[in-house]
Amino acid sequence: MMRASGGEKVSRFPIMTVSKRVTIGIPTIDRSKLAMRAVQSALAQTYRDIEAIVSDDASTDDTLARVREIQDSRLVVFEQKQRLGLVGNFDFCLRHASGEFFLLLGDDDVLLPTAIERLIGPFTNQTGLVPPDSIGAVWCPCRIADADSTQFWNTEAGPDCESAASMLAALFAGNRGPRLSSILLRTQDAIAVGGYQTKYGDLCDIGNWGRAALLRDAVVCIREPLVQYTNHYGSTTSQSAVEKWQQWARVVHADLLVSARASGDRKVEQLLKSAKKNFISGITLTILIQTIGKPGWIRNALLQSLRTPSAMFTPYMFRRLLKDGRKVLTLWNSSKWPHRTEG
Repeated sequence: MMRASGGEKVSRFPIMTVSKRVTIGIPTIDRSKLAMRAVQSALAQTYRDIEAIVSDDASTDDTLARVREIQDSRLVVFEQKQRLGLVGNFDFCLRHASGEFFLLLGDDDVLLPTAIERLIGPFTNQTGLVPPDSIGAVWCPCRIADADSTQFWNTEAGPDCESAASMLAALFAGNRGPRLSSILLRTQDAIAVGGYQTKYGDLCDIGNWGRAALLRDAVVCIREPLVQYTNHYGSTTSQSAVEKWQQWARVVHADLLVSARASGDRKVEQLLKSAKKNFISGITLTILIQTIGKPGWIRNALLQSLRTPSAMFTPYMFRRLLKDGRKVLTLWNSSKWPHRTEG
């Protein structure tokens, strides 16, 4: 294990990368138990050429001490003396990656053992779907679970191969299920679009990977859940105001359009432009679902209907509620959900 301090200035220029190595970035703060689980899942990958970067954002618990107990030469631990915040910590991990490929792993999520091996395959031409140089991202659906690994459902897969714009439009329509921890990118592509940026707020992940994917022709889906994504009451998503997420979504969408316009393909631009309303409605529904079990969540949902009827009363919203209503009931009926407070 390597140790480092995060006090130095973060380089804004591309760094030398190691070919075919995958860097798994794990930004964390005050999540000792869950962070250990995430780190161990990264180091247990069947694909051995990995680097696991843990950036501890000035935790006040024993996260840093516990991670430093792990003896593995592939583990690099950074201690931030002053807090970078969610976006800054994400970006720190990316800027310090030495691998040619990068996956950002939430500190409360879990990689299944073959996740990296399966996700790297299309980039190394093991699948033969499309030329590796044309692939902007490889992703997989996820198992949705609570922090105790009680599984709720699996998110939706997509076709084996499609354009980035098609995948994003389908995601906004509720028909694709990538999550933060299930997307593998080229490190240099993720840096080329500006890394993780504060203007996107907590949607900085899609602001990064969406624009990085649009740099190339294709997105590949491994149609098997290889990541366990954690929904829990103490998550950032469950504690945020809907209005903030809606504004972040508008900024992300505007920049995705800029990226699409740069491709010179008017159909790509038009596809993303027409998906905006779905994106805003989807973000609204996602945040409301994440708050299920929180005191006053029903009242909050009703108030949101009055505040932003254009996002709530849409054909998309009704389709999603019909399609995913069972998920709402699953969370509502889960006896653990209202009491989940551990970060």
